[in-house]
Amino acid sequence: MNRHADGDPAGRVNLGKQMGEILRLRREMSAKEPAQRTTTTRAVARILEDVHLEGRMGKFVVESDEPLARGGTEKGPSPLQYVMMGTAF
Repeated sequence: MNRHADGDPAGRVNLGKQMGEILRLRREMSAKEPAQRTTTTRAVARILEDVHLEGRMGKFVVESDEPLARGGTEKGPSPLQYVMMGTAF
């Protein structure tokens, strides 16, 4: 069985470590004034060609396209497939 450097099995989430991080972040956030607790996430998209799109969020860039049946070239997942993948996470 493969293991991470901390001894946990590979592919497993260390729930204790994860919960410790969540509690630490909650303490940090609750120490701030309410106006300082907000974050802004921005995403932009541009048309590359027809229904082939490029999306950017932070340091990440993704491409999206539609299936041939919808006029696309299948150069990437469709926007609906990204939504479905997001709900699976």
